[in-house]
Amino acid sequence: MTTLRWLPVRVLPVLVTAAYLAVLHGPVPVTWLDWVLGLGASVLTAAGAWIPLLAAIGQAGLLFAVDGGGAQAVMPVMFVLAMITLGELWMRRDGWPCLLGTALFAVAQLWLYVPRLDPLLTPVSLLLTTAPPVLLGVYIRSVLRVALEADRRREEAVLAARVAERTAIARELHDLVAHHLASIAVQVGAARHHLRGSDPTVDEALAQAHTTTRTGLADLKRLMTVLRDPASMTDAAGAAVAGDDGLPTALAAVVDRTRAAGVTLDADIDPGVGALDSIRRLAVLRVVQEGLTNVVKHGGPRATLTVRAGEDGARIVVTDNGTGTRPGSPGFGLVGMRERVELLGGRVSAGGRDGGWALDVTIPAGAEP
Repeated sequence: MTTLRWLPVRVLPVLVTAAYLAVLHGPVPVTWLDWVLGLGASVLTAAGAWIPLLAAIGQAGLLFAVDGGGAQAVMPVMFVLAMITLGELWMRRDGWPCLLGTALFAVAQLWLYVPRLDPLLTPVSLLLTTAPPVLLGVYIRSVLRVALEADRRREEAVLAARVAERTAIARELHDLVAHHLASIAVQVGAARHHLRGSDPTVDEALAQAHTTTRTGLADLKRLMTVLRDPASMTDAAGAAVAGDDGLPTALAAVVDRTRAAGVTLDADIDPGVGALDSIRRLAVLRVVQEGLTNVVKHGGPRATLTVRAGEDGARIVVTDNGTGTRPGSPGFGLVGMRERVELLGGRVSAGGRDGGWALDVTIPAGAEP
């Protein structure tokens, strides 16, 4: 796909060669053989992306044909095309194919140089026409390999960040579900106590419900023991899901820490965010934490935080007056934030805006699980 994307560039040697031969006027006439050999060499150069070794071998063969057929007008172009093909061979292959292509190119040059050049100039000419494409091809290949390795590492890091965020979300959801299961178990136990003996069918149903709930709670706790990182549910996160006042209090603490870090922060937090369900309260807290952390690390001296909540859900907007760009970090915090928000059906928009940086997150409303 990448090679096909560069197809217009690949046909450029053919067009340039045809134009050169069409406008060439000089003491050496342009013959039909010049056209055949020139266009053949340009086609081989264009095909070097797919068959680099065969293209290099073909270029060497055409150089022999130039001398044997007496096609002199096209010779300078063919040398340039052969050098380009050799460079692409070293860019796309390594090992014996490169050595074979280079050896054939060198032999073809010697075939042409020896009858025409001074013996002292032949090695110099051979070096000047062979070394540059080889060195350039090796350099480009090394740069491409480094770039591909960097892309691979980045993809792995982004995947690891997504997995880590999903694991953290799973731990938090398990904590919330465990809370609800425990509440159900208590309520069913109370119902059993008050309704004991009123109806054998009701007694049996409540007993089964109580047993099933407690068994599920025990299984969930065992699973949480395996998953939980002691630092995964911070005090702020626990406060955010504790009640209607928990999230505003936790957000105020995050704002205070940001201001203590030296940022002049204008915060406008809707107290109604506390009415969101516990999962969304926790998501709002995580988004604000990540957004303000990025402000402290990369933003300007002033920032704004706006948190709104309503029947449709919540919206968080964080802006700063920084440069509008971020250093070359991979942005894994943003990856995790996007993962968390999209799992709740929301959206994340982040980027430069009005000479600064803006984060705009929308989390739709949902029912408590």
